[in-house]
Amino acid sequence: MRCLLLVFFITTLSAWAFAKQPGLVFVENKGQWPDDIRYRADLPGGFLFLKTSGFHYAFYDARETARRHAAAPTAEPVLPTIRAHGVGVTFAGANTQPELEARNAVATTYSYFLGNDPARWAGGVAGYSEVVYHNLYPGIDLRVFAYYQTLKYEFVIQPGADPDQIKLAYEGADQLSLADSRLRIQTSVNEFRENAPYSFVSRPEANGQSTAVEVATRWALDGNTARFTFPNGYDKTLSLTVDPELVFVTFTGSVADNFGHTATYDADGNTYVAGSVWGENFPVTRGAFQVSFAGKTSIGIMKFSPDGSTILFSATLGGGEADLPHSIIVNSKGELIVLGSTASTDYPTTAGAYQRKLTAQPGENIAVYGTYLPYRNAADMFITRLRGDGKALVGSTLLGGSYNDGLNLYTANAAAIRNYADEFRSEVIVGPDDDIYIASTTQSPDFPVTDGSVKAGYSDGVVCRLSADLSQLRWAARIKGDQADEAYSLRLASDGSLYVCGSTFSSNLGTAGALQPELAGVNDGFIAHLKEDKILAVSYLGTQNSDVASLLDIGPGDVPHVLGITKGLYPVSVGVYSNPRSGQFIHALSPDLSKTLFSTTFGSARDLASRTTIQGPDIAPTAFLVNTCGNIYIAGWGGIVNASKGYNTFSSTYGLPVTPDAYQLTTNGSNFWVGVLERGAKSLLYGTFMGDVRPLAPEDGDHVDGGTSRFDKNGVIYHATCSCRSNNFPATATAAAQQRGNANCNNVAFKFDTDKLKAAFDTYEGTRKNVVKGCTPLALTFKNTSVGGRRYEWLIGGKIIATSSTSATQTFTSPGSYTVVLRAYNPLNCLLIDSTNQVIDVGAADFRISKDTTLCPEKPVSLTASGADRYSWTGSTTVVNPTSSSISVMSSGSALTYQVSMTNAAGCTATKSVTVRADGSFRPKIAAESAPDCNQPTRLAFTNQTPGADRYVWAMGNGDTLRTPLPDQYRYAHSGSYTVVVTAYKAGCSLSQKLPIDYEDLSRLPNAITANNDGKNDLFDLGIKGAKLEIYNRWGRELFRSENYANDWGHNVAHGVYFYLLTTASGRQCKGWIEVLE
Repeated sequence: MRCLLLVFFITTLSAWAFAKQPGLVFVENKGQWPDDIRYRADLPGGFLFLKTSGFHYAFYDARETARRHAAAPTAEPVLPTIRAHGVGVTFAGANTQPELEARNAVATTYSYFLGNDPARWAGGVAGYSEVVYHNLYPGIDLRVFAYYQTLKYEFVIQPGADPDQIKLAYEGADQLSLADSRLRIQTSVNEFRENAPYSFVSRPEANGQSTAVEVATRWALDGNTARFTFPNGYDKTLSLTVDPELVFVTFTGSVADNFGHTATYDADGNTYVAGSVWGENFPVTRGAFQVSFAGKTSIGIMKFSPDGSTILFSATLGGGEADLPHSIIVNSKGELIVLGSTASTDYPTTAGAYQRKLTAQPGENIAVYGTYLPYRNAADMFITRLRGDGKALVGSTLLGGSYNDGLNLYTANAAAIRNYADEFRSEVIVGPDDDIYIASTTQSPDFPVTDGSVKAGYSDGVVCRLSADLSQLRWAARIKGDQADEAYSLRLASDGSLYVCGSTFSSNLGTAGALQPELAGVNDGFIAHLKEDKILAVSYLGTQNSDVASLLDIGPGDVPHVLGITKGLYPVSVGVYSNPRSGQFIHALSPDLSKTLFSTTFGSARDLASRTTIQGPDIAPTAFLVNTCGNIYIAGWGGIVNASKGYNTFSSTYGLPVTPDAYQLTTNGSNFWVGVLERGAKSLLYGTFMGDVRPLAPEDGDHVDGGTSRFDKNGVIYHATCSCRSNNFPATATAAAQQRGNANCNNVAFKFDTDKLKAAFDTYEGTRKNVVKGCTPLALTFKNTSVGGRRYEWLIGGKIIATSSTSATQTFTSPGSYTVVLRAYNPLNCLLIDSTNQVIDVGAADFRISKDTTLCPEKPVSLTASGADRYSWTGSTTVVNPTSSSISVMSSGSALTYQVSMTNAAGCTATKSVTVRADGSFRPKIAAESAPDCNQPTRLAFTNQTPGADRYVWAMGNGDTLRTPLPDQYRYAHSGSYTVVVTAYKAGCSLSQKLPIDYEDLSRLPNAITANNDGKNDLFDLGIKGAKLEIYNRWGRELFRSENYANDWGHNVAHGVYFYLLTTASGRQCKGWIEVLE
């Protein structure tokens, strides 16, 4: 698996990361711009300056900036000027000193080192998404803010304030007019307009909220002054907001152009990119004017977090003329070292620097071969140190002579190999003591060398060492012959000596004893070995045609390796990987440059019929590494930017070798290619494309505008590139910006790990993740989450159980501690193997629970679990003491289920259940009936419908006990209330039923009472409840009546015979007599 760590687009230095912050950023002026500018933001094809007194719009002809990018080779520089136009908007009659408040600071800080006056430098400047002009007019504020990717402004008029105060006086426009309710502003380079404003009043509601109610608003134009009118009026007791809509039209560019040059990294994995940005020191001029294209180009530097999601800083660097970065690197202190070329007489330098003035002759107007940028003076090199947080220059110097330095300008031989932007090939590295080493080119006869050499040809390669603080040139040496020589790349060996490579047309550059002491073709590559400023050996690297040694690195054993391009049949060693007759070569030499250790070619092998010539290189090399185990890493770009403009006619990424595990298997012919060869070039370990795969127009292919990118020693590449117009370089989801910020070109950086090797896996039990302990039998699945492995082994107890790249499974049937090991293999990585392990603890699970049981209804039973340290019971009924090992439950007859979750000391867990059933089928079901009759004994008739009982016991409530299924007719001695309890027995269990009985016996009614108050037989006691009683004398007169007789007649009744009528509760009537005795 290969890891694309990040891809992000860089738009402008003040508003470029719109995926993570507003599309427009208002950067505060801390002295980097003229004093009357308070904030600046980038607009489509221009800039907005916020002043105390108003706005200033500055636009440029974006078609011209686009035309200058990736232009065809030419012997003359492109036109040095760009058409521009400025429009001022003054707040007429406004407060001359409104308070400006910036809101919503963005995460990024901005630094500006423009010109050579430190007083005008500003580091760590803040940017904001909104600026408010408070009390611009009495009772009126103005908000200027970013709305998605557009600029918005609105006037907020407080209740009672007069909106007629607002007057916007336009100055500098070619034409100002009203059409279709729109205010149109025409300039010489574009048109923008203000649509009819959307205005509304805020009406308060009862709930404390407010409702926006639209107010009709129109533009009015009085000469060059615009104002607002309200044809239907509005409620001036409410707050009014007037919100014009600003639209930019008829332009071909968008937020400022910037181009990709160079990238590097630091020890923390942060990414640095440097490129060119346009317009950072744009003038505030009204009306049409022209600006120097070169003079408005600066160097943009950005630092990103390791994952690319955060912009740590952005910085702008340069002077009043052309400035370009060629190569960047980070030293041991975390400072960024920038090498480049400049034509600026005011390029920023620091006190004590080795050279503070441009020594190149003025007015040279260099014709840079096919580039977009003219150098109006001859060029010097610059070397600049930027503090790790980007907020300060800690060192900056120029380096050069009276002619051109830092540029590769030789174009006399049409057969030579040239890629787009090769003019800027050079490199900077740092030594163990942070001294700075550079490889570049000079045309100056008075370049400050220390080896005593003099200029002999058109140009010389030059190698220099400067002190870490850039105050001293410790030594400088020419690599020179009788024609043009150019130095491109260099590395330090372990003994402090240097190897340098480049291109030469000279016939007298080689040294005796070198592998190839003589020029072989039109031009050759070369490799030189130096000890300080003394050349130890130089060997040509070439064929009978044209060859270039582009990049260099040193492998194990101080073996120099060269990556180059060729139009010839470059030699291929026996036993190496190669694509014969291809246009790229790798050559490893002995440290003394006398022998070939191996050489090979790779590429598309798109050759001609000639035996000595091939079509040429596929790619322009951009990054090269030999890691600590000798594997070889290569990056480059090819395609239509080269081929369609006549640089390298056959440049293309079609046909380049890719491996099945490539991050990107296909190409549109104009992409980046990244490859890895095994040590000694024995095999191709990896190959992939990077970039947009859609068909593209000429000039829109993936490319670099000249400069170095780098691999770190772990095989992670940090790369700068340029994405233009129809190109849509793929971005990662967490990138700081995920789409291009303008319609022309943006710097794009990608960070890509070619050989990351990290073994990792997750454990699952079913769908449960991260299970590392359990009980027998424990079935686990191990899912591979490794990165970078090509082959895998799963081991338990030292034995391989699987070799799957996705997963392995294992069921543990015995208790114990098991170590699961995953080994990941990758021959690309110097580790070759990475492993990880996970200990799985498997415990014995002897969990037990009571068996399912049937019990007597309504009798408690004890349920017991064992084998655990912790218990948790739940069930059909509420459990008392649910954390004990035993619980007591009772069932009335239905089935009840109880669960217990158990955990033992080993961490094993289990859940078991038990069901308790009770047989209630024999529950008694009895009833009783009686039919009382006057003067007749009352007998009870029982019924028994109980199913399945074995025997019965009847407790009659009066002391009698009957053992029979069904008693015969039963008679109580007295009327009264009785409770019969019937108990049914079956299989040792019993169930009972209670039957309440009100017994009436009418055969034993009393016929005499003694009303003498002795407490014995004083009252007429019937022994019946709820009866109606009527008492009559012998003449039939009613003496007593009770509807619910309470056995209370007889008090104070004269002796004699009385007659009664008794009506029972059941409706039975009895007649009789009762004698009252004394």
